[in-house]
Amino acid sequence: MRANRHPDHGTCAGLTLIELMVTIAIAAILLAIAVPNLQNLFINNRLVTASNSFVASLNTARSEAIRRGASVSLRRNSTTSGDWGSAGWTMFVDSDADGTLDSGETTLKIENALPSPLTLYANANFVNFIRFLPSGQSNNFGTFVICHDGLLQQGGDARSRAIIVNATGRVRVAQDSNGDGIPNKDDGNNVASCTNP
Repeated sequence: MRANRHPDHGTCAGLTLIELMVTIAIAAILLAIAVPNLQNLFINNRLVTASNSFVASLNTARSEAIRRGASVSLRRNSTTSGDWGSAGWTMFVDSDADGTLDSGETTLKIENALPSPLTLYANANFVNFIRFLPSGQSNNFGTFVICHDGLLQQGGDARSRAIIVNATGRVRVAQDSNGDGIPNKDDGNNVASCTNP
């Protein structure tokens, strides 16, 4: 005799209300932990990308000056003094070494503005331009700072990167040697602000 097999309708494969609430509570806890870390990671990634792009422009200008045996300058495109980020910058062969792109001078590259809310400002030595000589030296030494949302740091988390150009024209990203989330200049002091490093 063959037995008829019928599904057992007495049990359902589903979640009880308590199981569902526990699952939602665990998911909420995980999100509360993960979201701030992901936000910090996202901001840090944007800062690193922007600072690497600007360092690459500075190093390219220096290399071009050495290769061409002529002054090569980077000049901010913004009309606001010291503001390099809102309108980008232009690299050009600066034949008369005045930091201004004149007719007849060769434009090498034009960089776009940094994406909002990133800013890029220079200290007083590089308010309008930086020029590299055929020897590789820069016309001055100083600091540029890239900030996220106008903050150097927030709750101990870095919100900025500083780029330092020394007297010989060498370019480097500043360190945060004291661990307070604010990059340090060559003299060991923190960068002062996002608009006047």
